[in-house]
Amino acid sequence: MAGDDFTNVEESTVNDDGFIGLDDEDLAIIEQAEGDSNKVVTRTPQKPYQLGYISVFSIIINKMIGTGIFDNPSTIMHDTRSVGYTLIFWLLGSLATVAGTFVFIEYGLTIPRWEINGRKVFTPRSGGEFNYLNYLVKKPKFLASCMFGIAFILIGNASANALSFASHILAAAGKSRIYDDSPPADLANLARVIAIATMTGVCFLHGIWRKLGIAINNLFALFKILILLLIIILGFVSIGGTVFGTASPAADNFAPNRSFKNAQNKPYGFAQAYLSVVFAFGGFNQANYVLGEIREPRRVYKSATLLAVGTVCVLYMLANISYMIVVPADVQLQGNVVESFIHLTLGRVSNYGSTHASEILHAFMAVSSLGNVIVSTYTAARVKQEIAKEGVLPFSRLIARNYDALTRLSSLFHRRHSYAGANNKSGYPVDGPQVHHHEKTPLGALLVHWFFALLIILCTWGVRSPQTAYGIVFGIYSYTIDAFISVTIGVGLLYLRFWSSRTHWHLKSPTSSYLSISSASLFVIANLFPIVALLVPPGKDFKSGYPWWLVPVISLVLLVAGAVYWLVFTRVVPKFGGKRGMELKVERTPFFHEERGGELVQIAEVVAYDWVIKN
Repeated sequence: MAGDDFTNVEESTVNDDGFIGLDDEDLAIIEQAEGDSNKVVTRTPQKPYQLGYISVFSIIINKMIGTGIFDNPSTIMHDTRSVGYTLIFWLLGSLATVAGTFVFIEYGLTIPRWEINGRKVFTPRSGGEFNYLNYLVKKPKFLASCMFGIAFILIGNASANALSFASHILAAAGKSRIYDDSPPADLANLARVIAIATMTGVCFLHGIWRKLGIAINNLFALFKILILLLIIILGFVSIGGTVFGTASPAADNFAPNRSFKNAQNKPYGFAQAYLSVVFAFGGFNQANYVLGEIREPRRVYKSATLLAVGTVCVLYMLANISYMIVVPADVQLQGNVVESFIHLTLGRVSNYGSTHASEILHAFMAVSSLGNVIVSTYTAARVKQEIAKEGVLPFSRLIARNYDALTRLSSLFHRRHSYAGANNKSGYPVDGPQVHHHEKTPLGALLVHWFFALLIILCTWGVRSPQTAYGIVFGIYSYTIDAFISVTIGVGLLYLRFWSSRTHWHLKSPTSSYLSISSASLFVIANLFPIVALLVPPGKDFKSGYPWWLVPVISLVLLVAGAVYWLVFTRVVPKFGGKRGMELKVERTPFFHEERGGELVQIAEVVAYDWVIKN
């Protein structure tokens, strides 16, 4: 369990060439553990293959910039019916996102902690909220692991974004009927097939070639930034009204006496608008999921995270201002804001832009959705691997291990296409590929990720509209993980601060007390609001393709299912068979090396599982 109770840890070494190293004694322990079926060994990628500034920045950018910035402006405008309130909500979303970022940075740079040579120190670890909940809730044993773990295993995948990508790519190809309330059956079925193929391809990519997956993720992040920069440039050059030959409505949209005129007077509309904004900013915590793979994490992680989140917040605000510069308020209320924006800018200089504005918009959204599938699959697999290391899942050892699938596949290909020759000690041809653990991937966790994503997509087959299915699946994940779990860790941080005499958090955390408390408070309020708002029945003017109570009810059922799983795992299983009267004991043995500045970083870990007689 993550916390302050790790002991008996020794430091490892660094090779002369600068690569992460293990001494002979460490290597002997690891080699022995690799031959023990009751143990799991994982190693950090070598330095040239760790995540640097660009990759960490890109992971957050690729996750945060989704379809929300293209689709939600219309939703928010329709819910508030006001330019002024729309921009205010986007600003509030930015502030809540920055607050949440500081909360995750504080957790990420404080726990887990180990006792090394008589002193307790922090070492970076992948897993995100899984680690923080285990730190906050140490008793009952395994309760936090099961409640978060089961929910994340079931819904912490990219199935929603895969469905979104399928719908948008079809719409971009001219199949606009996919967005009908009841689209043609063959089109709806095709969308599911595309979603399944997308999940399969992305999981295969990350499973066999880690480095290529990271490189593709970085390219998607760059492309998303360029799309938003294009929108911002098109908007701001339209202020004078001469570039695209149409008068800009900026004076009317931004006038204080007009921007709030005829605004929504029903609280539920504002609640829905805020929910749309909050969900559009999701993903700022993704670096915490892969923290153990980041190079010099204390230096790279914080700065890259803050830069990425700040970049998205600025781009979002400028993009929304650009929409308001170009699209009159009454036009925004009648249709899709971004589609109208494209029509009034690119459509004025190109016949294609004029007649295919909708297809261009859906192409942008397809890219955003596919990018989300790529990054979510990479990061979520690492969280599921950490959950498996806790031993609470069936086949935990298989899921927790890393596998060198690329080397095995390339070796097989080489053997089939090379002349017979001498083999080296590893069994590979002399001129064949060698095993490099930097390309090892959590293949078992990726298979779990793929299986449940596939299961969710298949379960939505009864929902005729893929877009409605996307809304349900995305809503369940957002309500459970982005909202409920975020409130829990936010309240937990406030507890650690206000009861510092008991927790000694002020001695552990590198964050100032004022910043910590203010960020956690705002973060809790921002995420508590959607939890409560979605439990209130909407008025007749607000309709969706599914019952209003569906998302919160399923989300709460998932959390309860985790608690029931814990009861079975800790109370029922030890009463039967060979585990009668026993309990699971998980022992972690980490290995560290010293970064510049004297900071310790974990480079390998041996996890041992054993059912022992209960005291």
